[in-house]
Amino acid sequence: MYLETERLTVRYMLEADFPDWAAYAMDPESCRMRGTTAYTDPARVKSAFEWLLNREKRFYAIEWRAERKVVGHIVVYNFPEIGEEPEVRGMTGRALSFCVSGPYRRRGVAAEALTAVIGFLFDARGVEYISSGYYDFNLPSRRLHEKLGFTPISSQPVILPGGEKAQAVTTVLFNPHAPRAFTGEISEK
Repeated sequence: MYLETERLTVRYMLEADFPDWAAYAMDPESCRMRGTTAYTDPARVKSAFEWLLNREKRFYAIEWRAERKVVGHIVVYNFPEIGEEPEVRGMTGRALSFCVSGPYRRRGVAAEALTAVIGFLFDARGVEYISSGYYDFNLPSRRLHEKLGFTPISSQPVILPGGEKAQAVTTVLFNPHAPRAFTGEISEK
């Protein structure tokens, strides 16, 4: 996948992107919002990047074109974790996760990049739904999901690294041409 928007390029992540990725992957606030422990060991940071680069073939860089700088990433998963939810059983779906570097948050970067990826998956790939999620304390992510039209379909209690309790909210966005659409209420697991 290679997509260009007004300000961004969404493309495969490259080995040369490591310094940009590491800068925000090591940011404690970015890690908390993703529900992970902050990377502090340079070897662990490099190992995580290489795992994503080599194992997750749908690891895409969000590049701020004017600066030729990676300011975030999107991962597209083929086997969504919600595949067994009754609302989507039997449908073709993908799951998305994403992160944007601190200095580029609240500038519309995630919305711009995700809108392009969602359009590509629905129009070019014929995907029937896309799932994504956020932790209940991540209000910017919640607002972004709402803005993009995602509907919460489940919420599950989790304990994050460091012992913080949260709710992991799973959302879904249906392709407008899909034969079904979820109209129910969020369920607690």
